[in-house]
Amino acid sequence: MARKKTNQLAQEVNKKADSGIKKLKILFTIVNRSKALFFVDLLEEYEVNMQMVLYGKGTASEEMLKKLVVPEVEKAVIISVIKAENEKEILETIEEKFEKVKFGKGIAYTVPMKSIIGVSIYRFLCNERSSMEGRNNG
Repeated sequence: MARKKTNQLAQEVNKKADSGIKKLKILFTIVNRSKALFFVDLLEEYEVNMQMVLYGKGTASEEMLKKLVVPEVEKAVIISVIKAENEKEILETIEEKFEKVKFGKGIAYTVPMKSIIGVSIYRFLCNERSSMEGRNNG
């Protein structure tokens, strides 16, 4: 019985995928730790529902850091789930901030999400609250 229900759910998701379901990507943004909250707030403007910040330390030697005039070795890796349709605009905005914000340099790249288990999880990550609320009430 559970297997039949799982197959039905998979078929429902596949039908929706063919009818314009939004694709998601994972965005990795690596910045100086002191700028992490700035970039988290910036990404929230693009309906990003899930973000995680990991703190780390760069591995360059002090000699190399002095030569490159790098102010911070403590970094933040921001992992965000974004809609693929917003990818270009988000990356352009991040690039602009890397150039304009003092000590705001960093690295940003995306990786495609190939699958998600669960319609509710997908809707949460896509920020489709209205369709989630309608389903819960119906």
